[in-house]
Amino acid sequence: MLSRLKRLRSDLGRRGWELFLDRAYPLADTTAAEEGRPIPADCPMPPYVNSRRYGWTHYGVMVPNLPAPHRFFSIMSIVGTPGALAFDTDHALKDSPRRNATVVSGTAATHPAHFAGYSIGRDCEMAEDGSVIRFGNEVEIRGQYPEYRVRAEYAGLSLDLQIRNTDKVSWFMKTPVYDHFSLLSEYSGQLRWQGKTREIAGLCTFEYAACFSPYLLRDKPLPPALKLPLDFFTYQIINLDEKTQLLLTRVCMGGATAVCRLYVRALDHYSLRHEAELEVTEYREEPGIAPDGRRMRLPRRFRWNVPGEDGIPLLRIDCEVDTPFTYGLGSGYVGGYLYAGEYEGKPVSGRGYVEYIDRTDG
Repeated sequence: MLSRLKRLRSDLGRRGWELFLDRAYPLADTTAAEEGRPIPADCPMPPYVNSRRYGWTHYGVMVPNLPAPHRFFSIMSIVGTPGALAFDTDHALKDSPRRNATVVSGTAATHPAHFAGYSIGRDCEMAEDGSVIRFGNEVEIRGQYPEYRVRAEYAGLSLDLQIRNTDKVSWFMKTPVYDHFSLLSEYSGQLRWQGKTREIAGLCTFEYAACFSPYLLRDKPLPPALKLPLDFFTYQIINLDEKTQLLLTRVCMGGATAVCRLYVRALDHYSLRHEAELEVTEYREEPGIAPDGRRMRLPRRFRWNVPGEDGIPLLRIDCEVDTPFTYGLGSGYVGGYLYAGEYEGKPVSGRGYVEYIDRTDG
């Protein structure tokens, strides 16, 4: 009887979120109007640490295809606390939720480092205009659009990159209370590992988000039942060639799919989005185990399909995760994978970067 009631409550919750996402959410979201347009040159990217409107921000830098043994590099930071099931990490609080920051950063070679919580006031440097974003002595982002310098040092890794943002922007969310976008960017610099220095260069992403948080109203940890039921999230990046980048994402609320999309942008054209399909075809035998003991099933193999015209898929790729999953993407993980398939009817293969959270079990 209890299992039936739980299943009924879950079904009702999913239907409610499906209705909201189908009817109400499109009225507030304006991302469709931004498709194919450049980002404004004066688009602000401040940390909003003292804002009364925004309760958390996100800065990210991701390189999806480094040589072995690194495979990828990422910085995924949250300044403040979202109040969402997938992204809150109450066990990592070093301050109150509003004054806390978390970072996962690293490569396949630095696993299981680096994940940490930080007190914004004691451990970080946050310039009001976003020109300095520093987390302890481990991760630092300096500059303003379009030029940045990114440094990371931990677990024997020392990385120093110059990043140039293009105006090619993909908007994931644009509403009165939540903005989230990704910029196609170019990087060059040095990666030092185990006493050897390597010059690296290519395409990457530079990401920013700012959003309302319930912790603006009460700066105390919320019980899971009161958090936004964002229960599934994956975000993936592929450099298809030297100028073209693919972004793939699926997000679910209360069991209902909010978005499942492919974004295509290149140095010579602006971002376009397409509806996509994701299927996990095989899970790893051993789940991920978080520092607080939470277990999460993680994919070993998965498939993306993006319908095209005349019965030919725009994109169809099979993917296999071939790196460790490093904890710290909210309550989830980051890693790298190999892919092979077709894009616009032509064979493609290479490496991708994956962020993955599955909280569908609560």
